[in-house]
Amino acid sequence: MKKEIDIHNYPKRLAGALEQVRKAAISERNRQLILEFRDFCSVENISMPRIERYLGVLVFWAKTLQADFDKVTKEDITEAVRFLQENDYSPWTKSTYKIMLKRFFKWLKKAEDEMPYEVKWISTAIKKTDKKFIDNAELLTEDEVRALINAADHPRDKALVATLYESGTRIGEHGSLQIANVKFDEHGAILNVVGKTGPRSVRIISSAPLLGAWLNMHPHRNEPDSPLWVNIGSANHNKVMRYDNIRCLLQRLFEKISIKKRFNPHIFRHARASFLADHLTEFQMNQYFGWIQGSKMPSTYVHMSGKQIDASILALNGIQQDKENIESRLKPKVCQRCNTMNAVDARYCTKCSGILDLKSAFEVEEKLRQEKEARERADSILNLLVKDPDFMKVFEEKVKGLKEAIY
Repeated sequence: MKKEIDIHNYPKRLAGALEQVRKAAISERNRQLILEFRDFCSVENISMPRIERYLGVLVFWAKTLQADFDKVTKEDITEAVRFLQENDYSPWTKSTYKIMLKRFFKWLKKAEDEMPYEVKWISTAIKKTDKKFIDNAELLTEDEVRALINAADHPRDKALVATLYESGTRIGEHGSLQIANVKFDEHGAILNVVGKTGPRSVRIISSAPLLGAWLNMHPHRNEPDSPLWVNIGSANHNKVMRYDNIRCLLQRLFEKISIKKRFNPHIFRHARASFLADHLTEFQMNQYFGWIQGSKMPSTYVHMSGKQIDASILALNGIQQDKENIESRLKPKVCQRCNTMNAVDARYCTKCSGILDLKSAFEVEEKLRQEKEARERADSILNLLVKDPDFMKVFEEKVKGLKEAIY
């Protein structure tokens, strides 16, 4: 059975969280209830990261309430929530803490349908004014991504930076890729990732050559189940890169080229989503980034980008954009596969026929998918027909007649 890669080492983290519960300065009754809730979550197939989060949050509430969970009153909880609200936590953290408190009490009170009286009143919504968007100035530009790639000394590092940005995948999705999850074709490559909303295929074009160069020298390139990203240093040599390994690598590259922007591995996904918000529909954004259909995330990045809106407002007021912007729109498209320059309206490279833009890639993928479905339907119909004696009798007579007519 294929073993999934866990770059975060969640079993170890969960064990650490359990140890914190056992050592926490809380009542024995609360300790018992927290551990029983952990067992309930395991039976309900709640993920290890979520259970780990629950444990830490429930220890917080146990310390804040300073009373056994099964004996607290609504007034006790009101005071505890007030304490949380007055603390310097982010709006998202406060919301998560309250959501988990309500879920815990629903289990504690054995409430099947409605939330228990003690916590039903708690609002977990985040005010629009509290939802902070990432400042455009904090997003990575494509020039900075290129500089990071150039600053990398090893083909693995170049491929990691390039594919992490172009794919826009979550760091957990990207770090858990295996060699078998990469499929090259004439247009670039497809990454088959597994995320929060299930498996999906992500098209990459510009970063495919760098990924191919890394795979050609991968120490386990002939082992499909091998991690795609492995350590190349002396420590844990040829073993999977953990989250901390990837983070440290990226941090070093940021420092090497003196990027002063706030750093975390997720910033690549933010930057890519903001860039593609001007080019893909919300439906395509949801598919590409692994959000559920109907998610508000695409509109968030459209809000962050705002480029097309700004250009439209300028045009309505008769304001011409400066020369630099005009030139950037008209500059030739450089093929990322063979470095050939093509006309700005070209969709395919004139030299190697490589796709030059993501929109065309989506169209090609859709055409290939439709052709595959058509072939499968035709094969299915043919299989049914050959099993039909009446059809085969007519078919054989027809073939016989054609042979006689020919010969």
